[in-house]
Amino acid sequence: MGANLQINGITHTFGRTAEPVLKDLQLDITAGQSVALIGESGCGKSTLLHMLAGLLMPTEGCVRVNGRQITRPHADWNMMFQRPALYPWLSVKQNVALGLQFTGQKQGLRERVREMLQLVGLSDRRDDRIQDLSGGQQQRVALARSLAVEPQMILLDEPFSALDAFTRRGLQVEVGRIARDRGITLVLVTHDIDEALTMGDRVVVMGRNPGTFRDVVDVPLAYPRNPVHPDFMRLRSQVMARFEASIDTPASDKPRSDQPVSEPTFREESAHVQL
Repeated sequence: MGANLQINGITHTFGRTAEPVLKDLQLDITAGQSVALIGESGCGKSTLLHMLAGLLMPTEGCVRVNGRQITRPHADWNMMFQRPALYPWLSVKQNVALGLQFTGQKQGLRERVREMLQLVGLSDRRDDRIQDLSGGQQQRVALARSLAVEPQMILLDEPFSALDAFTRRGLQVEVGRIARDRGITLVLVTHDIDEALTMGDRVVVMGRNPGTFRDVVDVPLAYPRNPVHPDFMRLRSQVMARFEASIDTPASDKPRSDQPVSEPTFREESAHVQL
């Protein structure tokens, strides 16, 4: 069963006299729901995700999971990073077993590892070394390790950003399917609008200076989602427009008409999956 997640009035500053990096964040996420966070670089998406994981405490407000305030990491919620963070001196099956060993779940460990590797399509690589796997396969190992402890929530910090387009698309669909089948709550940080719409039941648009929730877009599309379907393309345009509206650029920073426009932090073409 997934976790009910509440973000209750979070404001955060790094240092007593610093300006807040996050301000007045309020959001409820129901069990089994998938929410994608998008926004400019520097808006505090990853900082917020670390708070949801219990790795960082907010200056004000709190995060609650199933009504209980998060004060530290817990096996009921796992985090996947841009890099899979695997141990290269261990085999695939040994890496998957780590989470179970750390939490003392040793009974039926071998069967559980076998089940997870079958789930992510790596049964035939169980004895291989990590360095012999592709980037996509390594992320599958990290996913299997996360799923082995039966988490209520998985937090994704751009875990597919370093992968090629085909592998990225496949993992987006597969991770979303596994989470839905098992009722796991997902919170995803991404710069890719197509990824947000592929995986999210809702897309939260963040602004920066300070980081705030500017908009929430529901994604009422059936799974699996096709990025070239007209409804998907309409939603993409809506989310892109709301993202652009969230960008606050001081007048003095806007380029004059005779100056070249610098490359933006988030380009519209990056929102499209290249197939």
